[in-house]
Amino acid sequence: MPLLWNAPLKERFLKRFLFPAFMKKPNPDLPKLTRNDQEVLKIIILQAKVPDTEIAKKIGISPQAVFKIRNKLEKSGIIKGYSPIINLKKIGINIMAMLIMKLTPEVWDHYTDEEISERIKKIPYVINAYRVPESNVTHIILMAFRDLEQMDKYLTGIQTKFAREIEIQSIYPFSVDKIITQSTLGLLYEILDKKEFPLNEFFLKKIENKNSKKI
Repeated sequence: MPLLWNAPLKERFLKRFLFPAFMKKPNPDLPKLTRNDQEVLKIIILQAKVPDTEIAKKIGISPQAVFKIRNKLEKSGIIKGYSPIINLKKIGINIMAMLIMKLTPEVWDHYTDEEISERIKKIPYVINAYRVPESNVTHIILMAFRDLEQMDKYLTGIQTKFAREIEIQSIYPFSVDKIITQSTLGLLYEILDKKEFPLNEFFLKKIENKNSKKI
């Protein structure tokens, strides 16, 4: 099996994403978070509606200080809202689909990137959507449906009605029962604590060759 992370792909990734990021100077407009700011944010991430008095007890500051920190996090845009976590199956959503698609040049002749993004946001079935800077893919969209019949009807309609505008490269349907995690807590904790992710493991330990001798 050929390696997915081959040399040309790695070089293209580094040039496009990594090197420009390293070359940029730190953004002075980014809000600076004190240790207390970070601790309050961690607690809010875990439980958005936790009272300020409870946060104050946990980290040893006054409720008034917690209120000021929460206000700071909201005004700076770090906290953009307090969204509930929805059990999709309980409201009748059983199927999700990852849609990988490409918009044709004809679309870009009529709409800007921002206009397309705004239109995608208004699609009721869309849960998450991402703009991808590739030649054969322009968007990756996560959609949710009641059942396979609804999904098939909608996606077939897209392929039929917008054949000139949209090229669907791949569709990956799956049951909501197969969702492993939707949490960003680990990532946020690592960033706030300024820790490095361990590189020696992914989620599996490296499997040793049975024929190799242990040193």
